[in-house]
This record gives sequence, structure tokens and C-alpha cells, in this order.
Amino acid sequence: MLQKLRDSTNVESYVKRIEKLEKESRNLSEKILGFLQEKENDIIITYHRQGYLPASILYWFTVVMDQESRVIFNEANTISYYTVVYRNPSKLIFFTTNPVSSSTINLLQASQLTGNKILFISPKPTQPHLLDMLSKYDPVYISISDELEASLLMAMAAYHAASKHYRTRMGRRGERLYKHSEEGFTPIVNELIRIYLEKLEKIINENEVIVTSSKMLEPSATYFVETLRRLNIKSHYEKPEEVIGPCSLLLLGTTVEEYFIREILFKYRMMNIQLNDIVMNTDPLEAQLYIALLALYLIHSKS
Repeated sequence: MLQKLRDSTNVESYVKRIEKLEKESRNLSEKILGFLQEKENDIIITYHRQGYLPASILYWFTVVMDQESRVIFNEANTISYYTVVYRNPSKLIFFTTNPVSSSTINLLQASQLTGNKILFISPKPTQPHLLDMLSKYDPVYISISDELEASLLMAMAAYHAASKHYRTRMGRRGERLYKHSEEGFTPIVNELIRIYLEKLEKIINENEVIVTSSKMLEPSATYFVETLRRLNIKSHYEKPEEVIGPCSLLLLGTTVEEYFIREILFKYRMMNIQLNDIVMNTDPLEAQLYIALLALYLIHSKS
């Protein structure tokens, strides 16, 4: 696998795969954008399984770029049992990578019964009875069934939609993020892999890896955990303050979090920790996608 990571042919085939995912994400982003443009300021953003990544990207865009919106963000079961039943109806967007679950059905039923406008995005189930059951919620289905690929597709769609919706906010920052959306993520994949290739090689040489990050990057960190598990590397996520040695640790961060990163690195040096880090020199609203692109490349290189 190490040799395949460096294989230019392998990188090229991965770029083509990302290009296909991003093309579909553009179409999906228009549906998300239309939903964001509806007049209600209240919005609930929720998720199940690997829907955490796209939901988080949309949440952070909303919090950072739109001070007028009142946004609630949590996983599907919490929203079902403790949120929608106690609030006035609003609009709710739900990302899931597994429509065949009680969490999905409970969330949709509770949201509809309480009068919320729902945008439900999911891979298309294969069971006829489930297709019939979900049809009443006007689902938006994507063509990808693999949960990690589906998550990345939805995450790119969330980014494209949010960057377009908020392109006039925060001055140059809004303009810059929208420009990056127009350029797309596919053109930077090759360079991204080149920059972080040695880091990736060190990570997959481990038998067990704990992944940690700031709260903002937690969804991409848990995404990375799942990719490592698929490579038969024992892995789980821990909050930075809960990590203790000895262990092999992957730290995910951004240069914006310089003081946070410096503090925890000092702490980890006092422990028996073998540290790998991926620190992105980019806007935190983009970093989650870059990390997911790197993580998925590991899966692509396994096949």
C-alpha cells in the first residue's frame, strides 16, 4: 500500500473519482442553496452516522457568516427526542449516510408531525418498502452508497451551497470562499496528496492510532477514524484534553488554532506519545474537506 500511495497512476485515478463526486455535489448544492434561501431564520441542522461531516460544514458556515440565523445543531436522536417537539416549526436539514435505521425514521416522523420544513439528503435505499415509506418526506437521494464517499459528496455540496449563499458576507472572506468553491476541490487533490504524503505514510505504518482535534474538526477526525478502521488499524477519537500516553496519536488542526495547537503539543511532549500531525494552513471552513480528501485517499489506495 505504501508504494501505491506514491503511484502517480493511483493519484490520477483518485482525482478522477473526486471529480465525479464533485460533479454530483454541484447538483445537490443547488437544492441545499434553495433550502437555505427560504425565509425562515431558524434552522435545525442534524445528521446520522457519516452525515456528521456535511452537517458540521453547513453549521459552521451559518454560525460564522450569518449572525441573524438561529441555528441548532445536533445528532438525529437528540433532535428527535429533545428539540423538535419543544420548538415552533422551522426548517430542518438532515444528512444521513444510512437511511435504513430507526434514527432516520424517528427524526423524519417527529419533524413532519411538528410541522417542520424538511430537506432530507441520503443515499437511495434498495428496499422497495423503505423507498415507499420515505417517499412522503420528498427525499433527495444521491447515487453513492458507500458511506465515506457519500459523506464527502454531501460535504462538498454543503460547502458549495453555503459559500454561494454567504458570498457577500464577511467581506473578502466570503468572496474568497466562494471563489474557491467556483474553482472546486478536484484541482487541488494532487497537490494536497503531495504535501501530506509522508504524514499519511507514517500514519498507516501504525497498528493503533488515536485521533484528536479541536471541536471544529471533530467530524473530519471521526471520518479519519473510520478510514483507518477500514485499513484494519485500530482507531478511535479522543478529545485533546483526554489523551494520555503511551500511544500513537494523530492530531488534526489548522494554523488558525496556533495557540491551542502549541499548548497541547507542549502537554503531549511530557507524555510517552508518538505524535503525527496534520495542520492545515487554510480557512477552518475548508479544512474539514481537505482532511476528508486525504483520508479517503487511503481507502482508494487500498483497493
